[in-house]
Amino acid sequence: MAQAKTKAKQVTKAKEAPKAAKAAKAQTSPTGTDRRYETLCRVLDALRREAPASQTVYHPPKGNHDAVVQARSRALLHLYLKARFGLITHVLREPFITEGKFDGGVDAYYIDKSNKKIYLLQGKFRANAKNFVSTTMTPSDLLKMDVGRIMKGEIKSEAGDVYNSSIRRLQRDIQKLPDKGSYVHEVVLLGNSQHLTKGDLCKLVEGYPVDQFPHQRIYSELMFPVINGTYFTDPELKIEINLDNLNSKDVSLDYDVNTPSLKANIKVLFAPTKEIGRIMSTYRNSLLKFNPRSFLELQGNPVNKEIEASLTGQGGNEFAMFNNGITLIADKTAVSSDTATKGRAQVVVSNPQLVNGGQTAYTLGRVYSQGNMSVFKGKEVLVKIVSFVGAKQSIATDVARTKLIQDISRASNSQTKIDEADRRSNDQVQLDLQKAFFDGYGLYYERKRGEFSDGVHDEYIGKCDVVNREKLVRVNLACAYRANQAKAGIAQFFREPTFSTLFKVADVARYAFGYQVLQALEDEKAQSSKGDRWKQKKYGQALRYGEYAVVAVCVNHGIKSGKPAAEVVAKVLSKWLAFEANVAKRKANAPYVSGGSLDGNSYYKGSTVNVDLNKASFAL
Repeated sequence: MAQAKTKAKQVTKAKEAPKAAKAAKAQTSPTGTDRRYETLCRVLDALRREAPASQTVYHPPKGNHDAVVQARSRALLHLYLKARFGLITHVLREPFITEGKFDGGVDAYYIDKSNKKIYLLQGKFRANAKNFVSTTMTPSDLLKMDVGRIMKGEIKSEAGDVYNSSIRRLQRDIQKLPDKGSYVHEVVLLGNSQHLTKGDLCKLVEGYPVDQFPHQRIYSELMFPVINGTYFTDPELKIEINLDNLNSKDVSLDYDVNTPSLKANIKVLFAPTKEIGRIMSTYRNSLLKFNPRSFLELQGNPVNKEIEASLTGQGGNEFAMFNNGITLIADKTAVSSDTATKGRAQVVVSNPQLVNGGQTAYTLGRVYSQGNMSVFKGKEVLVKIVSFVGAKQSIATDVARTKLIQDISRASNSQTKIDEADRRSNDQVQLDLQKAFFDGYGLYYERKRGEFSDGVHDEYIGKCDVVNREKLVRVNLACAYRANQAKAGIAQFFREPTFSTLFKVADVARYAFGYQVLQALEDEKAQSSKGDRWKQKKYGQALRYGEYAVVAVCVNHGIKSGKPAAEVVAKVLSKWLAFEANVAKRKANAPYVSGGSLDGNSYYKGSTVNVDLNKASFAL
């Protein structure tokens, strides 16, 4: 009872304590808030569908809204386990779920043996977007967590209730650890709890460190990586090397390189093609964060067929001779032949990223997925691993490291045919734009082609949620009253130094609005109109030739009106016939008028349209 009284005092103190200083509010539009929540629900529902029908908690009856919320709350635990620890199937995750009657306030757990850490989870999902953002965990919620009793091996709560079988399994799993005393314990809260200070949280969970996942972190660190396929991370990726073909005792060539900001080490070795195939098939986009291409975008290259032919069509190890190999970047790399297995060595690569040789790795991954392992026998591929020597010391060091990685990636791919748009995919402004679109509007800016293909395929998001990079450049130009350039070729705008000055993250609201305008225009085009495909009787040349001119007007006149993009588009289109009639009378536009009518094909690419748009009056 003494423990209960202590906890009661802590509740009172937590309620009376001044609330923590509020974090700066993210500039999230209501539409963005709703869109991200709806996407989260789709992701959670997809995770629920992975459960067998016999697990009815994941498949509540239709119409039982409360049961659906409860099922999604349980699926949120699955999302954490998938995104943070790479448990990709329901069968792998479900044993770690403890949520239910007599769970001691612990909904799930995970034992990370690599980093010697035990995670104890509590999750709270809310019934709508507003509540998911604004409703917070209470001190009472946290006091239900009997972390101390469970970790000390107690089998009953303070009230005398026997903990459920899942909690007992957690205790047995910890008991089996040979070095259990060296593990660190951490409480993870999936839900808003930022109104409580770190000190309050620590007291409420009996002194254990707490990691909070409010809605913003759930969206950006759990949901987003699942949608673009970068969730599967393994800090200690292991590669086994066959030593049978080595002519020396050295497993790899080892070389140190000093740069102005960091010290790096290069190891060059031959790895089994089967190992590279297994790794690429499993980790996919998670290995390609610094590669200019995404996993699925690699599939359409004709080079893949040549690579596959050299793998499957030869009986010997000609593959090692014909293929240029792959380049990995890692935090650190360890190579050892002391594996107690004759003819085998092991490479341990920490936090690896594949920056070159994507076509080779993709092809090996695809062949591996097909299941014919015999083609890999006796075949190896050249692997270069660049790792950084010494621990990170500061933010400046981390920035220097990121820049060096990007430079290595760019240099590694300089001899490969990659267009400038792909080459710019990892530039900082691209990363910042992607984050701003997602945080503020729940939209997915596609830095790399095919980056969100898995998310679209799995129906987490729709195609309309993905922002195409080429269209965004055109929208950007239109926003700046450069509508004629938006109609022309835009490859030049992806080249430096133009690209680095083209986008301003501070203007992402204009870009997002402009992109929604463009989508509304495309929707209008898609609606049939008998005998008038482009609806010229209603809108003149707006839909056929002038779409980016319309974007320019809608953005520059419509945002300040506070009206939705679709409503602004409808209003502007209703005035477009009058606009074209007026500009056709201008002497400067005489070259674009034929038979008394405006020639939209030439006018909207011409030199006068931007001035006309800027001067025109569109009262909204």
